[in-house]
Order: sequence, then C-alpha cells, then structure tokens
Amino acid sequence: MKKRKKKMKKVVPAVLAASITLGGMALPIQHTFAKETIKYNQQLKTPSSIIGKWQAPKGLSRQEAVYAFLQSKGQLFKSAANVKDQFKIVKEQEDKATNTYHFRTVEQYNGIPIYGSDQTIALDKDNNVYAFFGKVTPTLTARSVLSTTASLSKEEAVEAAKQNIEKQIGKVSYYDGDIDSQLIFYPYKGKNYLAYLVKASTSKPEPGFWHYFVDATNGNIIHSFNAIQNATIPDNATPIQARGMDIFGKLQTFQAIQNPEDGKSYLFDGTRSNGVHTFNAMHLGTDIFIILSALLGYTGAEVTSSSSFFYDPAAVSAHINAEKVYDYYQKTFKRDSLDDKGMKIISSVHIGDKWNNAAWNGKQMLYGDGDGKRMISLSGGLDVIGHEMTHGVITNTSDLEYEGESGALNESLADIMGSFIENKTGDDLWLMGEDIYTPDIPGDGLRSLSDPGSIYIGGYTESGYYPDHYDQRYLGTQDNGGVHINSSINNKAAHLITAGGTHYGVTVNGIGKAKAEKIFYRTLTLYLTSSSDFSQMRQAVTQAARDLYPDKNGQPSVEVQAVTNAYDAVGVH
Repeated sequence: MKKRKKKMKKVVPAVLAASITLGGMALPIQHTFAKETIKYNQQLKTPSSIIGKWQAPKGLSRQEAVYAFLQSKGQLFKSAANVKDQFKIVKEQEDKATNTYHFRTVEQYNGIPIYGSDQTIALDKDNNVYAFFGKVTPTLTARSVLSTTASLSKEEAVEAAKQNIEKQIGKVSYYDGDIDSQLIFYPYKGKNYLAYLVKASTSKPEPGFWHYFVDATNGNIIHSFNAIQNATIPDNATPIQARGMDIFGKLQTFQAIQNPEDGKSYLFDGTRSNGVHTFNAMHLGTDIFIILSALLGYTGAEVTSSSSFFYDPAAVSAHINAEKVYDYYQKTFKRDSLDDKGMKIISSVHIGDKWNNAAWNGKQMLYGDGDGKRMISLSGGLDVIGHEMTHGVITNTSDLEYEGESGALNESLADIMGSFIENKTGDDLWLMGEDIYTPDIPGDGLRSLSDPGSIYIGGYTESGYYPDHYDQRYLGTQDNGGVHINSSINNKAAHLITAGGTHYGVTVNGIGKAKAEKIFYRTLTLYLTSSSDFSQMRQAVTQAARDLYPDKNGQPSVEVQAVTNAYDAVGVH
C-alpha cells in the first residue's frame, strides 16, 4: 500500500484527563450563557443551531414550551404559518441522567412533511429551551400556493421505483420487507416537488437500500440514491449454549436454540430482547427456508446444525459479533437494540460471490465473504459489525441523509462507534476493518481514524489520500458526494478528542474513550438531524460535551475545550 510522506503535521502522545464520578450521581445540567449563539444555514439563511437559554413562560407544558419557543423565533425562521401547522412533534425523549427533555420535530406544509427539514429541541428541567438544531425551509412556509394533491397513488410510485431498480440490478424476486412510500415536499435544485419518497431494501441480485423521489404529479424519477451502506422456528425450541469456530479458527461459545424432538439447532439467540438471528444467503444445504412473510421479507436460509456445534465460520462470526454489539449498546447506554425498542437483529452472511463489502440495508446487516485477497469474510471484523449496526442506530435516531456532508457524518459516526465497540489498544483501535482487510499485509485497514492521510484512495482528492482537514474535502459527485471519502475529517476530530495530539499546529488534550463515546452517542441520538452538516456536527458535539461536563465559573470544561480544539484542528467551524 502506498504511503504519503507527511511534512505538515505531527502527532504527539495524548494527555488523558481523569474521570471523576460524584458518588455515582448524575447532576442536572445547569446551562448558563452570556448570550444566544446562532449559526445559520448558508443556503436558506435560517438558523441551523441556536444555543442559549430561552426562558419559558410559567405554566406551560413541555410541548407547549417547544411551540412557544418556535413561535418566538418566527422572524428568524421566516415563518408565516401557524407554528403548530408548520412544525409537528414526532418524538419526545427524557434523559433522566441529566434531567433534560429532547424533542424531534418535522416541518410540514399543509400536513405534508418537508424532506430534510427536521429539528431537535432540548429543554431543561424547568422547560427552558437551551439548544436547537436543524433546518427550516422558509420558501414552503410562507404560504406559497402549492398543490398538495397527488395524481399518483402510493402503489404507483412504488411500482415506478421498482421498475427503475430492476433496470439497474435485474429482476428482484423478493424485496426485504415492506417497501415504504411517503408523500413529501422535496426541495431539489431550486424547485419544490410534491413527491413520494420510496425506500426499498434488496439482498438479491444485489444488496441495496434504495431511496427514490418520485414526482407525485407525473411519475418521473426526480432523484435517487442507494444508501447501502425469517424462517419457521419450532415452537418448542429451547435455548442452548452452542459452539463453533469463527473465521479465524477460534472456538466460540454463543446462544442458539434447539428443537428437542430432532436435536436440530438454529442460529437464533432469544436471550437478547427480540432476538439475534443469523441467516445464510447462499441457499446451500437441504434446510433452506425462503421467507415470504410480508413483514420480514427475504433474509436467506436458516443456519442450522444437527447438534449444538455450528460449522459455518462466517455465520458464527456474524452471530457472536452481533451479540457483542447489542451488549455494548445495552451496557454502555442502556439502549435496547438498534431502535431502542428491542427490534430483532438480523444478519445474513455469504452475500453475493466473493463480495468485498458489508452493509445495512434499512432492515438487516449483510456480509460478503470477500475475495480472499483484498478481504476475507467481513463478518469477522467486530468493528465492521459495529459499524453496520450503528447505521441501524442512525436510521432510528438522527437518520442522517446518505449524501454529501450529512452522509459523511453518517459514515463517520458508524466508524467512530465501531472503533469504540471493538475497543482495541494502541493504533489498532483507530484502524477500521484491520482484521478482515488484506490478510497478507499486516498493520493496515480500510480507513484510519488516527491518520486518515496514510490510506490511499486514488484520484478523489488532490493528494490521493483520505482528507484530514475540511479544506481538503472532496467536492465531486462520486461516492454519493464523498460520504466515505469525507468521513475521515470527522473521524480525525473524534480521534483527537479521545486520544489527543497535535494536528496542523493545534494541540488537543484527549479525554479518553469512556467520555468520548458518551459525547458522540449523545450527539447522534439527541442533537443531529437528517440534514446536519459538518458545522452543525461541531455545534452538536460541543453541546453534548457541555451537557455531560458543564462549564465551571464561566470557563469551558476540559471536555468541551477538547471538542473545540479538535474541530479547530480539522478546520470545521
């Protein structure tokens, strides 16, 4: 692998800050701001973030306080609509650890949601608003005369999307679960379309998580992108401790179930919420179960054994790693599966023919076997599994749009959490996929969070390497606008926050993994929205750090200062 000689930067050892716990008690957040700080969306000229304490009128409920805040900012948002008509509350979440409340809203026009215009609003224990993040689209809320009557039905929009998908990848015999279709307003290239957003997931003949914007007046495809990133179980099956070799030849013990009547075992773990279920997508053997359920869709064949020992290393690896990722989110953040509601975790191995990839398709995880040279079975990488399952967490929280800067943040957060989940020591902590990538070349990986510029990616950037500074970002249209390429910028910021170092002349004192992972998880689940860009990411991470580690005597905590310095170092303001 080609390496770049670096002259402009030098990484120095991290200085770790001590972690202090006050008797195990979580203290309420106390927000004190000298003045309100507002960042603007440069295109829309409306606020993308508002940080400061807005005093709620006495006697209001939390929801009423949210609407009162939005109404008070009507001039900034360039609003002409009734605030309750313009914004719909879609989620309310209490954070007991900090005694705060977090709302998600979506902007709408005549009851139809505006794509990408969603917001997060944070309240303290007294219902005062201390943080707003999101995008507000003023052109659709000034009571323009826009038609809300669709000429196409949802079914016709789905059919238009399916026809286009099959033009690209061939006949799809089974889609993975229900195809979702929602009527929206879609601002795109200066126009506002009444459209259907159609989301469809496929495993065969090619993995995909397809997003189609279908014009609701004529059926034309306005825009599209691929965001790729159950069988019958016997009723009397009983839980067992099963064993099997993973892809590295290591004997593993894990949860499965067994039919006591014939001794047949299935790779299903029912001890973790609604289950961890692993399938074989290559249809090998006699025990092939094709899923026809409209709710579950096609996932592949059951992975079975005539005893308690399983002989599919890729499936064993996927299964145990999915269990580990579930446990990490549950133990570290008390999160119950990808949706925090106990959803079943479904993995399918042996996708495609020597497929050098892994993906979350909106329904489940997909893992290729690799070609044996560039990659081996991707299910063997715990950070890879953590990356893909974190995409599932993102889908169920901020739902970052998989294009441009929001897509780069989507990929970056999956990398960051995947690294934290793997929890290795030294440089290996910051390499993605090092266990499954180029098995004949030690010490390399798919991406490096600590040194992005050491990984060569070709002609996308001026240097040919992953960028480690915002000024070096890729501005082209490939890779969905650089979702993988530009992810390295935020990855480097996360590395500096955690481990510290000097980058382009800016020194960061690291705060350690235990604090950093909490800050990034809070950022992802409470503050980011579908359209968040790099600048909003900085503001959101700063707010999350301030929540957990408040300013003292008017001075930023060491954790907040680490965040500020890290994003300065990578050129994000």
